[in-house]
Amino acid sequence: MSERPAAATLPTRLCLGFGVGTVGASILTNTIAVYFPTFMVTVLGQSAALAGGLVMFSKIYDIFADVFIGAMSDRTKSRWGRRRPYLFVGAFSSALSLLLVFWAHGMEGTVLVGYMAFALVFYSTAYSLFNVPYFAMPGEMTDSYHERLRLMSFRTAFVGIGQLVSLALTAWLIKVGGGGSDGFHLMGGVVAVIALGTMLLCFFGTASAKRVEASTAKHTFTTRDITTIFTNRPLILLMGAKLTQYLAFGMVQPANLLFMLNVLHLGYSGQIGLAIAQNVAVFGSQPIWARMGRKFGKRNCYILGVMIMACAGLSWLLAEPGLPMWQVWLRGVVIGFGSGGSLLMSASMLPDAMQYDYLRTGQRREGIFSSFYAIVEKGGFAISVGTTGFLLAAAGYVSTVEGNLVQQSESTIRALYFLVGVFPAVMFVAGVVLILFYNLDQEKLQRMAAERQATEGA
Repeated sequence: MSERPAAATLPTRLCLGFGVGTVGASILTNTIAVYFPTFMVTVLGQSAALAGGLVMFSKIYDIFADVFIGAMSDRTKSRWGRRRPYLFVGAFSSALSLLLVFWAHGMEGTVLVGYMAFALVFYSTAYSLFNVPYFAMPGEMTDSYHERLRLMSFRTAFVGIGQLVSLALTAWLIKVGGGGSDGFHLMGGVVAVIALGTMLLCFFGTASAKRVEASTAKHTFTTRDITTIFTNRPLILLMGAKLTQYLAFGMVQPANLLFMLNVLHLGYSGQIGLAIAQNVAVFGSQPIWARMGRKFGKRNCYILGVMIMACAGLSWLLAEPGLPMWQVWLRGVVIGFGSGGSLLMSASMLPDAMQYDYLRTGQRREGIFSSFYAIVEKGGFAISVGTTGFLLAAAGYVSTVEGNLVQQSESTIRALYFLVGVFPAVMFVAGVVLILFYNLDQEKLQRMAAERQATEGA
């Protein structure tokens, strides 16, 4: 189907079917980002630098995988459309990847390093198989500026649920399992099942989604595509802003857990409380942010959400050991509210940039655009997670085994404060500066669509 109603309202059932897929994607992203470094340094006795280096290696590999999978999905012909076959395969491989990472045991030295490198590459490939085509789908499902905002509000609400699973349930499972290797094995198995189930629900729930078939969008990716992509000013500004955000997320996510364990001495209970408060706020804030986005514009709401996160993150600099849990919950609610806004607005701005590209060039390259967006996400995570590991190693972080903790040095404590408070705030502000120059709105897209229709009709 190549012809679609420009502003038809998407059925709620379809929005739910699309949105639930991000639960699995969030599990894949957050579980590895948060718990792999902790697994390595508190259970397997490996250095923080090694943990960060392995993640960085897998993310660099992922850059090539994303472009390949995005281009392939643009050209795929099947009875399920261009994107959905990848959702199906990605669901099973994603679940398997979690088992490979967190069920590792009985290995040491180069054998352990080689195994973990393989497991992380497999994980990266599996995640890309699902997430790159998944993120390309909104650009095909509707041409309506505001309907994309509505569709993405469902996705962002499910982000909150996914993060509850991948940050709160995971911590509880590890705690129930004793905090050592048994706890991580239990956690990996449970979240693998949840990821598989939600990804398959997305596959079946999007069966009725409108799409552009490969026969009307056949295109070979060339160096000219790179040139035209980099002349897409809204996309470049959005990607730049998201890079700063993912640099912040990639550093604060693994550092938060270590901060709870080694600085505030709240243990996994602190992680659970923070994650619950934060992601309930993400979920509950979506109707508010959706209305605000329609009234004040996506760009302005994105800026507001990011600045809320920056201010809340800086407040960790005032936190001391023995911090009351209500203060953890309060910070979680504020961070979650800001995160809900920034995630929704940026996610709905990407299909706007896809439409802008189509109106400029006449080509349907949603998969390529989704892959570039994924590269920014993973590149940001690769740099920041790797930097986190090297910084903690330089600060003298002492690794342990089977979940045991020791008193860390003052330099390590200062490094953790920097990682959860100062660096993220600086990155958030840098992203705001970039997004100030973003000027793609509904009126501009409507004007371009009218001009293109007039040209094609002439």
